[in-house]
Amino acid sequence: MWTIEFLHVLFGILWIGLLYFFNLVQVQSMPKMTEAGAAKPYTQIILPKALFYFRWAALLTVITGIVYYIAGKGTVQGIPGGVIMIGMFLGLVMAFNVWFIIWPNQKQIIAGALEGDALNKAKRMAFLASRTNAWLSLPMLACMVAANHGGFAF
Repeated sequence: MWTIEFLHVLFGILWIGLLYFFNLVQVQSMPKMTEAGAAKPYTQIILPKALFYFRWAALLTVITGIVYYIAGKGTVQGIPGGVIMIGMFLGLVMAFNVWFIIWPNQKQIIAGALEGDALNKAKRMAFLASRTNAWLSLPMLACMVAANHGGFAF
């Protein structure tokens, strides 16, 4: 069972690490990259690979989390419980955002399939879903930690 927990944590670190990279580094750097003429190479070379790892890490985090929950039901401290259920729910919302809002919009942006208002709308939707995930990650991580460490009030 420790291998499932290890994989869940590993995939979670990759997912949330990339989430923070996109929100704290990429969003802040894109205007300067555009000015320097580096935005197009970045979006064509680095961004697709980063988004590949991002979306698959999200899915694998959810899958290993569900397996870990089912396998450890009744034997792992704090599982099952309300705190872990809140964390799981937030993680599922975040994974939904990755696969059904962020990725479809980013795919169209990278492909150059949109222009004008449609492009701006896709960028805005991807940005808002990603920023929502960044904020949701804080209570989600707090719930995940609290579930295995005695809850929020000991």
